[in-house]
Amino acid sequence: MTILPFAVSHLETLVLQPAQAAWQGELCPDSLQALEATGEAWSLLVRQRIIGCGGVQEQGGGRGLAWALLAQDAGPAMLAATRVVRRYLQASPYRRIEAATACSFAPAARWAAMLGFSSEGRMRAYCQDGGDAERWAYIIPDRQES
Repeated sequence: MTILPFAVSHLETLVLQPAQAAWQGELCPDSLQALEATGEAWSLLVRQRIIGCGGVQEQGGGRGLAWALLAQDAGPAMLAATRVVRRYLQASPYRRIEAATACSFAPAARWAAMLGFSSEGRMRAYCQDGGDAERWAYIIPDRQES
């Protein structure tokens, strides 16, 4: 597996998991260009094919918002991807990183928990389709204000 700086063109080749497919059409081109420019987003390349894109968007005040879009056949690379993402989270400059997963997509919740995120509860009608989402947070204890 190779980690590359994120490029908008990587999303064009990514065949998303069915549970994430609706997100692809909702991504704002200006936001994607900004993600590419900041360098706070990456793509995972396996056997010359992009299998995932993700990153953390600065939210201000020491907070970041994590996101990830994964290929429908990313499963065999998930252990390695999990290790890479954990290392990033532990070394990140943020004191708090937030994420959301659709309640209807249990694998996303399992991955968030494996990465070290803690559930903060359900957000009703959060998803594009009107479904609920679970809010997650990764807190770096030594970066919390007293």
